[in-house]
Amino acid sequence: MPPFQRTSLLKRIFASKITLLLIACNVAVYGVAGFLDSRAFESLSQTSFLIDWGGNVPALTLSGEYWRLFTSMFLHIGFLHLAINMLALWSLGIILEARMRSGVFLGVYLLSGLCGSLVTALWHRDEFFLSCGASGAILGIFGAAIVYGLHDRRMGRPHIPPGNLLFSLVLTFGAGFAFDVDNAAHLGGLLSGALLAGIALYAERLRPVTAAVVLAATGTLSAVALAAVTLDNHDRDMQEQLAAAQFGRTLGKMGLLGSDQALWKASSLDECIAAALSAAVRDGSQTSDLRGCAKPGDRDLALLARFMPQQYERCHAQIAGLRKLYPAAAAQEALTAADQYCELQTRLYGAVFQKDAAELDPEKARQTRLKMNFLLDTRGMYRTDSAQLRAQAAALKAILRRPGELALAVISRSGCPYWSCER
Repeated sequence: MPPFQRTSLLKRIFASKITLLLIACNVAVYGVAGFLDSRAFESLSQTSFLIDWGGNVPALTLSGEYWRLFTSMFLHIGFLHLAINMLALWSLGIILEARMRSGVFLGVYLLSGLCGSLVTALWHRDEFFLSCGASGAILGIFGAAIVYGLHDRRMGRPHIPPGNLLFSLVLTFGAGFAFDVDNAAHLGGLLSGALLAGIALYAERLRPVTAAVVLAATGTLSAVALAAVTLDNHDRDMQEQLAAAQFGRTLGKMGLLGSDQALWKASSLDECIAAALSAAVRDGSQTSDLRGCAKPGDRDLALLARFMPQQYERCHAQIAGLRKLYPAAAAQEALTAADQYCELQTRLYGAVFQKDAAELDPEKARQTRLKMNFLLDTRGMYRTDSAQLRAQAAALKAILRRPGELALAVISRSGCPYWSCER
């Protein structure tokens, strides 16, 4: 290749560096996420994969997981979805980025994408909706390209080829129709991109320092406005419901809400632990050897040894969150009892699967487990004269009844360890 051709190619690549970087980021996220999580390529598990990796689910986003507004911009449903969006971005980016400053181009892309994500979250806040993809940001670039193209045509300068605009539009909306249209993200991205482009064009008429101040102020104010609208629409009610639904799901896997929800063989192992503790209490023993509950070579028990401690760790974290959302005294006491139970179960699992017998107080362990069973008893199997315990039981059951259909749907479709999911 002649030297002048290499120089021309390098100039074109440098002029499109942000476009290439954005395409590389989208492709990298798709490749790395797919490599680390096989659910990316399984149709039955793709919803849970997208939720777990940062898809924009309005109920989750507006209840405090604001980072989903950003992460959802780099997630795609499949290779075709990714390829179509990246072709659309390339067809416009290589032209528009050369026309405007690279920093401004990046700002328009990111702010348009965030605006599109926020509009989606607000529009679909009362339903289960999952949005992901770069189309909102690409529509922002499309809106900016229209503004720049019309301006340049009016000024008699070389303008953005209409063919590139049409090609990008067809690709973006084609992807939308193929993978469900997120019109809210498209509209939010398009309008915000056009507005930001208008400000950028105005800045071109100013002196460099003044233009830099205007552009920096625009970016800052836009980000502040997006944050303000997001925080103003924080859904405390849904946050409470989701936290309770997550906690209920964890308790169910632990076998506390019925054996039908428990992880495989978790209930039978728990029965063995209960029997061993009761036997130790009857014999007056100060310790209990629980290693007999673990049968050598049992693959299912080996999986429980690996994954159940994760449930108990999750239980600790969820209770810490619930304490902030349910400040009533009875609820706090019930959550303390639940936290003590999860801590005990972690130690009991260690005692079951370790080589040496653990130092445990059988009576204290038995009472902690009985108290938790009483707090969650719905069939009247346990009795007490303590009004305080009855109040705690009522408070804990009220928390578990808190989730509505939407919260339960979101949590049920979220991910879980592959071996324990129903397929």
